[in-house]
Amino acid sequence: MRIANQSAVMVSVLLLNLTITGCGSSDTASSSTNSSDNLLPPSTNNRQPTAIVVAPQAYPSGETVTIDGSGSSDPDGDALTYSWTQTQGAPVSHAGDSGQQFAFTAPTVVQPTTYRFQLSVSDGELSDSASIDIQISPVVDITPPSITSRSPQPNQTGFSTTAQISATFDEPLLESSVNSQSLSLTQSGSFISGSVSYDSNSHSIRFTPDAELAAVTTYTVSLRSNIQDPSGNFASAQSWSFTTGTHYNLGTTSQQTIDLCMDDSDKLMLTLVNNAREATRSCGSTSYPAVAPLAWHCLLKNAAQGHSTSMADNDYHDHTGIDGSSPGDRITAAGYDWRAYGENIAAGYTDEEAVMEGWLSSSGHCKNIMNSIFTEMGAASAENNASTYGIYWTQNFATR
Repeated sequence: MRIANQSAVMVSVLLLNLTITGCGSSDTASSSTNSSDNLLPPSTNNRQPTAIVVAPQAYPSGETVTIDGSGSSDPDGDALTYSWTQTQGAPVSHAGDSGQQFAFTAPTVVQPTTYRFQLSVSDGELSDSASIDIQISPVVDITPPSITSRSPQPNQTGFSTTAQISATFDEPLLESSVNSQSLSLTQSGSFISGSVSYDSNSHSIRFTPDAELAAVTTYTVSLRSNIQDPSGNFASAQSWSFTTGTHYNLGTTSQQTIDLCMDDSDKLMLTLVNNAREATRSCGSTSYPAVAPLAWHCLLKNAAQGHSTSMADNDYHDHTGIDGSSPGDRITAAGYDWRAYGENIAAGYTDEEAVMEGWLSSSGHCKNIMNSIFTEMGAASAENNASTYGIYWTQNFATR
């Protein structure tokens, strides 16, 4: 049976081969040709899309640049995908790179700069790309610099006799245009000697008198018109007057601090401390040399005020607060980041001169006043007639 079956199969195959090869009719040949064509890949009529990008090709820094690729098309009407790529220039910040439009803010440049962008579109099988160059130009500045703040203010009274004169502008200035004549100070028509400097970080011109100004005296500040910004625009000439206050020894305390948190009592207290530091002084058995004056600090005053008020209201006299706080705790709580601190307290003294005399007569208190490590101070008093001593004083010394 096995042999017979193998023979039958062989005969069948042979007959089939004979049938195919032996057929000479045109119909059979045509059928054979069609069968052969079906073995090739199917033909396609898909056509390539066209990428088109349009945009104004020149922008100033700061303007919004929009490159439009919505004019791209596919001849077969197929949906397109969009992909944007920047191929030249420093990378720009943009919202997205897969839409029909590509938008960004023209970056700040100091000279005309070319940025190139490429759009690629695809219908899923075929793609096309197009590029565009965008030139970014510097903004042409035609606005002159103007003053945003000044010290002292026009017609200000009580200005410190040791403070700087300054004018701050709304933009950087051309440093080479600032010279010794740019900002000047006169009194009754006579020039006050001093030095002029420019702070590029704050855009401020400053005049520092060579000597302390006279007390209760009117001065005139003059700003010359030679000052320019980097684009060559000139500031307008200006002048204004101010009057100094009573003579105080306020060290390097800024006028801003004076205006913000110092009253006459504060100025007198700082003056008494700085006057004491100007001369060699014995505190008990220790002799201290003259040291640099202190500057006032509002946060140290706030800490001192809090402790004086607490002592007056709660009728106690101690460096430890009613809440268990130390002087360092209170100074920190006021927001002052100290590296070293000292505190003097007193009670019952009626005014600044009296309490300073008491402190200078006490060895420990005197050492705080004369300590060269301290650079800033603040002080305050508080009264409560129902308390034991009636008036309480606190001095805080510190350095950052």
